[in-house]
Amino acid sequence: MPFPEEVADGVRAGDPDAVGAVYVALADRLLGYLMARVRDRGAAEDLLEATFLELLQKGHTIRGGAASIKVWLFRAAYFNALDHLRKVKRRMEDLTEDHDVLDVQDHEAGPEDHALDSDLRGRVREAMSHLSPDQRQVLLLRYVAGLSAPEVAVVLDKSDGAIRSLQHRGERALAKLLQYERDSSVPFAPPAAS
Repeated sequence: MPFPEEVADGVRAGDPDAVGAVYVALADRLLGYLMARVRDRGAAEDLLEATFLELLQKGHTIRGGAASIKVWLFRAAYFNALDHLRKVKRRMEDLTEDHDVLDVQDHEAGPEDHALDSDLRGRVREAMSHLSPDQRQVLLLRYVAGLSAPEVAVVLDKSDGAIRSLQHRGERALAKLLQYERDSSVPFAPPAAS
């Protein structure tokens, strides 16, 4: 559990200190997820703030303990990011592709290791763009946000089996895309469907 049940009781009672404790426990994971979704650190930070404001205002409606609050937060973040992306698309704005905000660098690694890590992250991002939106969401929530399959099922309002299937298919497709790109001299021109 990321935070004790007493904190969950405080959130449901509208206690700002309890919401602060939840923030300390989950903000990094939520921010990582939001940055992966919107690709703009400033927008992700704004969405994170909006999500925690919602928790403060609507926490009294959450049934269940700490696990329910965690799932509620990621579901709220998912919909906040979706709304943001819809607004950006409607206004036809270009989002800044600030990929560096997602990168955690090992300061003990040498320049060659940094270059290899950066190249791999870029290839994975490019391959992820070829997945279905549902597969991409499941993989982001599972690996970036660190949610369990049942938690992702609640966030995306899908069955546990559907989440596991999307994750499996997404992982297989990602592996094939990365293998094809590695074996090919042309990056990401996936083979025609057979």
